Amino acid sequence: MEVFPVFTGEYLFDSCSPVQLLLTQETLTSVRHQHDFLELAYVVEGEGIHMVAGDKMQVAKGDLFVIPPGVSHVFQPQDLSGSRPLLILNCMLGAELFRLPAELQEQASQEDTVRLTRLHGIKNWFGYKEKNRELALLFSRMQEIHNSASRESQLQLYALLFELVSLILPYAAVPFAQQPQPPEDPLHDVILYMVSNFRQRISLKDISRRIAMSSRQFQRLFKLKTGKSYIQMLQEIRMKYSCALLMFTELGIQNIALEVGIGDMKYFYRLFREYSGMTPANYRNKLHSHFLSPKELMSSAEYSSH
Repeated sequence: MEVFPVFTGEYLFDSCSPVQLLLTQETLTSVRHQHDFLELAYVVEGEGIHMVAGDKMQVAKGDLFVIPPGVSHVFQPQDLSGSRPLLILNCMLGAELFRLPAELQEQASQEDTVRLTRLHGIKNWFGYKEKNRELALLFSRMQEIHNSASRESQLQLYALLFELVSLILPYAAVPFAQQPQPPEDPLHDVILYMVSNFRQRISLKDISRRIAMSSRQFQRLFKLKTGKSYIQMLQEIRMKYSCALLMFTELGIQNIALEVGIGDMKYFYRLFREYSGMTPANYRNKLHSHFLSPKELMSSAEYSSH
């Protein structure tokens, strides 16, 4: 059974707000992960591929995905060269959000509270396709007020969430509709396979067979389209997972190296230093310091390319 890093709300939510909104740019080596909180992932710009649970689909600007706790997923830009970015707004909802403040318990309608409870209990992912910028407007208003710690702003935020939930919840049981898309580049499947199976020893010969090419042809095509060699990309994936494990787990560094498929500790330390500019221990200490905001923590853990 595949196991992916769990991004935990412990490091992401503060006492002021059970909601975090982060704009992130996805890459080909984004980390496939799970959360212990509910996430709404909205495609702000670009086109890409989304692998969620056992499903894979092409996505575009205006698509929204509701990702329950424990469901693994990863985005990948459609463009292999990195020239056309895929931007995702991650709206993360902490458990505290679903315990309504006393004022709201009196003011909110029964329909709103029932819908919020239903959203909290969602077990399977679902998607919603924006019709006329209705999501863009809602998220823009949420971004304007979510950083404020005032009680009034918190109540305003709930009003927007009620509006958002009423809009998307009817689609929870509806299959996500896909628009006609151009043929997918087979290298996307190769890279998604790498993202999910990087712990294993994947030889160049084995990976090139997945798209019926010789190793030499594969290496040339891979470098031409992505700007990186197969080995460079594989090691980048491993280092990004190492960063996530350093932040979100208490695993020892040797266990993290083994978890990402590297048994030689000297080699692991060298790769990690080249990637991050510091040792794994220093990286973890920096992340866990109390001087970093949730946004800085997420960026440091490579969530900005998750």
